[in-house]
Amino acid sequence: MLRWFYVLAHLLVEAGAARREARIRFLKAQVEVLRRKLGGNRVIPSPDDRARLLAIGQELGHNVADVIGIVTPQTYSRWVEELRTGRKPKRVGRPKIARNLRELVARLAKHNPGWGYRRIIGELRKLRLRIGRSSVRRILKDEGLTPSPTRRGRAEETVWRKFIRLHVNALTACDFFTKNVITPLGVRVAYSLAFIHVGTRKVFLSPPTYHPHEQWVQQQGRNLLMWLEDQKLEARFLIHDWDTKFSTAFRELFRSAGVRPLRTPKLAPDANSFIENWIGAAKREALDYFIRFSLQHLDYIVRQFVAFFNEHRPHQGLGNRTLPAAAAGPPEDLAIDHAPQLGRVRCQLFLGGLLRHYYREAA
Repeated sequence: MLRWFYVLAHLLVEAGAARREARIRFLKAQVEVLRRKLGGNRVIPSPDDRARLLAIGQELGHNVADVIGIVTPQTYSRWVEELRTGRKPKRVGRPKIARNLRELVARLAKHNPGWGYRRIIGELRKLRLRIGRSSVRRILKDEGLTPSPTRRGRAEETVWRKFIRLHVNALTACDFFTKNVITPLGVRVAYSLAFIHVGTRKVFLSPPTYHPHEQWVQQQGRNLLMWLEDQKLEARFLIHDWDTKFSTAFRELFRSAGVRPLRTPKLAPDANSFIENWIGAAKREALDYFIRFSLQHLDYIVRQFVAFFNEHRPHQGLGNRTLPAAAAGPPEDLAIDHAPQLGRVRCQLFLGGLLRHYYREAA
């Protein structure tokens, strides 16, 4: 009789164990379903969640490899080791981006549709804010904003590129660009001569003219030499193309000042890419938005862009810093990525709001 009682008790215990195992499998299945629903298939427990799991796991002797599902058994073992040694757990996951910083990123993107991720990062760096490219991309994606264009990879270094790299601080490049001007006598073509000091990216621009004759071009060369001296910029080479307006007298002017003129290879506009890039930026960001009615009107537009370019525009080739900041040397430690207090951010407008400079309001 007693034996039958033990058999019945054993059967009841086994039935309960099977029921408990089914409940455990059911709970684990729910955890797996939830993990599949989460983006990235990763769950990051909070410190309170971790402490609660460790307290329950201690009742099981931390032998939870067959039941744990929210994290891997290796992660749980690391938690136990950190608890035993008293080490503070490392911060996991992405740092939370402050709401006002997210709003500022979205504001920059909405007000400036032509800006990509790196340009937005450069503008934030002016405000002493550091944020990663992936964070900017994620914010803009959440806001439903169009991502920046795909960037091309680095080109293979050639002999010319190596020359540019080795002499970048002593290089000046120049080129002409034209824009139509509407006058009472019809449409006329105005010429401007732009110079850029490659090492510092500072730009010097001639006044526009309808007649870029030899004497006018030589005078712009003299003006450049005086500007370089005033700015205390070194120049040992001047890069220009084969345009006939760069006459022998123009080249001799620079040779007499210790500057060696260098012609780019024919049919190779990329060889003068620094000034070509600036001219393209001036047209895309300013000139193409206006109808010019006089030389003075054209001169005002380009000089406003030059002032903005030389003082306020961050340059990706200089670590996304403005020219004054780059000239001041390596940047100081930036504020943390997600500072809760940004201060009031103001916007200075150039050319009626076409160009925008963001800065912190003085305390």
